[in-house]
Amino acid sequence: MHIYARLPDHNFNMKAIQTFWTKPFIKPASCSFESRYQGGFNDDKQFIYTWALSLLSIKEFFPKVHLVTDKEGKKSWIDFFEFPYDSYSTELDKISDLPTDFWAAGKLLTYASTEEPFVHFDVDVVLGKLFDISMLDYDLVVEFHYDDRYLKRYDKIIQKLISSNAFFSKELLIKFKNPSFSYNDYNLGIMGGKDFHFINSYANKAFKDLNTNLTLPKDKITCSFLNCIYEQHYLYVETKMATKKVNTLIENSIQFDVDYQKQKIEEGVNQFDFVHFHGGYKRLYPNKSEIWLKKLYPEFFNQIKEKIAFIDSKKLK
Repeated sequence: MHIYARLPDHNFNMKAIQTFWTKPFIKPASCSFESRYQGGFNDDKQFIYTWALSLLSIKEFFPKVHLVTDKEGKKSWIDFFEFPYDSYSTELDKISDLPTDFWAAGKLLTYASTEEPFVHFDVDVVLGKLFDISMLDYDLVVEFHYDDRYLKRYDKIIQKLISSNAFFSKELLIKFKNPSFSYNDYNLGIMGGKDFHFINSYANKAFKDLNTNLTLPKDKITCSFLNCIYEQHYLYVETKMATKKVNTLIENSIQFDVDYQKQKIEEGVNQFDFVHFHGGYKRLYPNKSEIWLKKLYPEFFNQIKEKIAFIDSKKLK
């Protein structure tokens, strides 16, 4: 059933993918947002409702959606919750020995191993009725560009990482130590493109360097940002070095601390292109996904609600 009164575009040749690495969810490094405890949401329930809505909204536009996960993820989301993915793989079992702090590792492995044009959607991205799939039809596409030149919120964190002997390439370390350095990255809530060879190359390099950090900072905010550097900043750096054109779904760079999604979220799924509940948005609008899922897909909402109730009943015993 397609709520948006349209069929998926079978002529669109990019593979739609989502990723879930179980370890940071069931064994978080701490009970904090920075460790992605409860998926970064106030509670597990909101994480599950958001993911379900994310998947169903993607299926409004794509004929098939693939999940990259591990055996535990397959048991939870495919078998128990019966999320309607068209295919799945459990290749993330190969990173089961990595520290749970490396929550970006699963996505990097997906980026590195997908050998065909693809679009990856985070499980907290919801596509609205006004989403234009043609916006994805480029060699490289990301959600938006973040420019820290004015806020400078990451300068001290980067210095902490350097002081803690976090591993960075020689070239990157020189840039970080340059007094004129200003942090930039790409938000990858939605990312991909036709140039999958370049994406594979960037992700392999980022994954290798991330995995080199055997001694992690004790400060969880600093440690969490290590993931952003390797997933988001690395892509920014690699595209600049290779002079690759990157298309952003949000045209203007994000430079100031404003609620740039407020109007879209308040208007609802029939009036926006997409919403990404990243960072503080998970807690700023904690119940929106539950409300939208119940309204748009009541049958699946009730199915999930019953399964959550079953889990809660087991916890009480």
